Amino acid sequence: MGFSEETKRELAHVYPETNCCRLAELSAYYDFNGYHFGSYLDINHFMPLIARKILTLTKQVFPEAATQVLVQKARARKNQVCTVRVLTKQAAEEFYQALRDQDYLDDDKKVLAKNCCQRAYVRGAFLSHGSVTNPERTYHLEIFTEKSEVAERVLLTINSLGLSARMTGRKGDLVVYLKDGDQIVTLLNLMGAHKALLHVENVRIVKDMRNQVNRLVNCETANVDKTIKAAVAQIEAVEKIQKHMDLSELPPKMAEIARLRVENPYASLKELGEMAEPPISKSGVSYRIQQLINMSKSLD
Repeated sequence: MGFSEETKRELAHVYPETNCCRLAELSAYYDFNGYHFGSYLDINHFMPLIARKILTLTKQVFPEAATQVLVQKARARKNQVCTVRVLTKQAAEEFYQALRDQDYLDDDKKVLAKNCCQRAYVRGAFLSHGSVTNPERTYHLEIFTEKSEVAERVLLTINSLGLSARMTGRKGDLVVYLKDGDQIVTLLNLMGAHKALLHVENVRIVKDMRNQVNRLVNCETANVDKTIKAAVAQIEAVEKIQKHMDLSELPPKMAEIARLRVENPYASLKELGEMAEPPISKSGVSYRIQQLINMSKSLD
């Protein structure tokens, strides 16, 4: 089972505690997969678990409404489609009108007024046509639909929750998406997918640790490469001097550092200073090596 399906199964067991939020979540299912035919009202879903949730929410909000569940083979899918049907014209009209009469932020009736209802609506939208990529691969959460007004409603609702979702087109659908890890974690939390949230956070921690280790290794490697290149250049300078004279002909302090450099090609300047008799500072070693390099250049 993939991470996206696991997240949906978790959210399928998250039930709103108030009727306003139940109705908000039902309105998302209806926006994506609902149809009002006058004498009855249908909401479809291909996951039986979520269809069961839609039926339960319907019974909680409209306990007197007659309902039935139909299961039929989908045309474009290998699996089946479950249809939650509200029977009778009166019950269907009551259901439909209740969806329309919710409290909204403005006259456009796109974003629900209460924060809790906004969260419930986004949860329903995600369970209808959403997916989230396994964070071990990349950070990506999306909700898609071919209905422009529904896509805009989802976008505005997510952003009303303090996030920065974007929308793009793809193969006839409009896709509302998040690609920032922090924002995906926040949305999972707002929808109530706490197990999925913990998985994302654990993956992020591991990724951050790996990145820190890689940065440290890269930095250390760069420092080692720099030290080795410098040591090679210094040894080449000493060898060039040796072609013209014996090291014993050099001033004693220069001769000592020249000998230590050739004998300890991987030692740092600090380590060379500690080997000297008496020990000298790193800057003292650097000064004497620079004298050797300058001397080798004068021999060109």
